[in-house]
Amino acid sequence: MKKTCLLVLLVTMTLAVLTGCAQLKSITFEKKHPEPLESFVPQDLSAKSLSVKYAPKIESFVIILDASASMETVYTGIVNKGHPKFDVAKDIISRMNKTLPEVDVNSALVTFGHGFFTPLKKTFIVYELTHHSRDLLENALNMAIYPKGSSPAGNAIADASNQLLTSVGQNAVIFVSDGENLIGTPLEKIKDLKELYGEKTCFYTIHVGNTPEGKEALRKLARSATCGFSVTADEIASSGNMANFVKRVFLTDIPKQDSDGDGVYDEDDECPDTPEGAIVDSRGCWVVKGIAFEYKKWDIKEEFESNLTNIVDVLEKNPDLQIRIEGHTDNIGSMKYNIDLSQKRALAVKDYLVEKGIHESRISTTGFGFKHPIAPNVTEEGRALNRRAEIVPVR
Repeated sequence: MKKTCLLVLLVTMTLAVLTGCAQLKSITFEKKHPEPLESFVPQDLSAKSLSVKYAPKIESFVIILDASASMETVYTGIVNKGHPKFDVAKDIISRMNKTLPEVDVNSALVTFGHGFFTPLKKTFIVYELTHHSRDLLENALNMAIYPKGSSPAGNAIADASNQLLTSVGQNAVIFVSDGENLIGTPLEKIKDLKELYGEKTCFYTIHVGNTPEGKEALRKLARSATCGFSVTADEIASSGNMANFVKRVFLTDIPKQDSDGDGVYDEDDECPDTPEGAIVDSRGCWVVKGIAFEYKKWDIKEEFESNLTNIVDVLEKNPDLQIRIEGHTDNIGSMKYNIDLSQKRALAVKDYLVEKGIHESRISTTGFGFKHPIAPNVTEEGRALNRRAEIVPVR
């Protein structure tokens, strides 16, 4: 009888434990899977419209990600509020990664923490220093182990230092953490980093935490390095602020050149050396702005005559300048027909300029037919753009 009672009691207790575990698992799952993270659209630092182009000012960087137990708690800041701090930290790194242009640098990722059954000093090199790519870091972040255990930050800093031994240029170490319960003498490890690399390696911290003590701990780490600074996740979360952070840490700007002053940078200018004051298109080519030739026509309508004054003004200001007027067509009809049509369009522009007092010896003409389209000829809009005349300075 006693054995039976004991057996029943054991079964009951086992069921209670399993039920409790199942409930705990359900609660944990719900806690770890709140609403999706906020969307982020990075600023394009490689856009052609920018007045500068960016080049890397560092050769290598190492990211240190806090994966300790404290990072499992909910973030109470602004960006991604209500999500685990670990998820917020990974998202901030992802925003940085998406904002950084595709430049020639090396990177490595180190984490620390990883569970109660691992040694207290455990760190993990997710990937060693190698040529950086966005996909490489994004995939590594997606595979990062969920946070558990202690915070051997000092050991992770030592790992980062060792990763940079093969780097001969400038470096950056980016430490992302809540700043809580950091062990492994991180200040001493930064001192070692400073002695080993001097001004070659800067140390940056990103605080993803809820306590002022943690924030101050990260500021203290950054201040103890040779160079670098400390920010919070909220301070750099926006597109503009993240772009500024990326520029400060990773990039140097090189002003783009516009040698002929036409508003189109040299690297994109298909028609360099246009004279001062000439109206150009997006390619930097001097065009008869606003003139639209109708299908199979070459006459210049009265409504467009005012647009030719720019050419007259430029020629009057540059009396030694000679030009060639090039006529173009869409692709409807034979090449022979369109060569003749494009030549008539070029002559129509020349005749107008001569009437305005420009000596005809300064102007030559040619017709290219549909050899040089600037838009697809598959739509009427594209064909209209191709029915044009361009002005080419003759030096």
